[in-house]
Amino acid sequence: MSNDYQGIASVITASRHMGTDSDERLNETVNIQLTCSGKPTIARLSFDTPLQWPGHPNFVLINLPDGSSVGGVIAEIEKSTDGPGWVTFTVDD
Repeated sequence: MSNDYQGIASVITASRHMGTDSDERLNETVNIQLTCSGKPTIARLSFDTPLQWPGHPNFVLINLPDGSSVGGVIAEIEKSTDGPGWVTFTVDD
């Protein structure tokens, strides 16, 4: 994937662990910047305002306005309760 995106999207943050029910949070209408590079593809999602997160998040899914989605397993995360943050993740190609 080589598509980068900047603008409004919805973001689902999730905690998906074997043997437990998935815990997901929908963050609608988020101003984001998404960049993807490499193979395997590593993506970085930056957001202007705090997102809602489940306990022990390990997955993120971005639903873009054109109907496409980008998601994968979280590698690094910087989240804030009162400001911007970012997350890097491996893309499910």
